[in-house]
Amino acid sequence: MAARHDNAALQRLANLVIRRRSTLKLHKVDVARAAGIEVNTYSKVEEGKPVRSTTYTKIEPILGWAGGSCLDILSGATDATLTEGTSGPAVISPIRAEDLASDVGNAVQDAAVAVSDSMTAAEIRELKRRVVDELLERWGQRGADRG
Repeated sequence: MAARHDNAALQRLANLVIRRRSTLKLHKVDVARAAGIEVNTYSKVEEGKPVRSTTYTKIEPILGWAGGSCLDILSGATDATLTEGTSGPAVISPIRAEDLASDVGNAVQDAAVAVSDSMTAAEIRELKRRVVDELLERWGQRGADRG
């Protein structure tokens, strides 16, 4: 049985699905076949009608959307999250080296302050620098995107 969602949420999802399919230059039949669902079932999504959660799960990878994107949209999200390597009108959430370095550095600093009464500010800064440098080096060795 299809989950209950308000009409505005279903229409928002329909609009985003149509826009994404158009961006990918796919026909409704293409998406339905690739997802392994009936064209009539897929058409319901684009018409803003409720379908089973499993239907959404099947169409997300065809649209290049991360798993759970359809339900996120039905719960209030304004756009889908694309899977890595795709592009288009959606949100991509990559991890950037500078964000990671900042977050890890702040966590190290907070932890050092919390557990040590004797570390100086200079020692905390040095610890933070060494941890971030080591992390970035290890991350780079794995071939991760550094920004």
